[in-house]
Amino acid sequence: MEKLIVERIEDGLAVLEKEDLSHETVELSLLPTEVKEGSVLTFDGAEYHLDEREEEDRRRRILEKQKRLKEKSKKP
Repeated sequence: MEKLIVERIEDGLAVLEKEDLSHETVELSLLPTEVKEGSVLTFDGAEYHLDEREEEDRRRRILEKQKRLKEKSKKP
């Protein structure tokens, strides 16, 4: 199963970032209705599905990195 991240949504289209960092554009109507920018999706070859657990983990990792960078920048 392929994992994708919704990079942006505009004009009825979603730009998805693939695991290899390439991009593809998909009609928004083909995605789950709850999709938003930053959503993590899996594609089984036929349908896109939200991966809420992976999205939460990804957001947590990003926040941790931001926190470490902020702490590091405060050090003399």
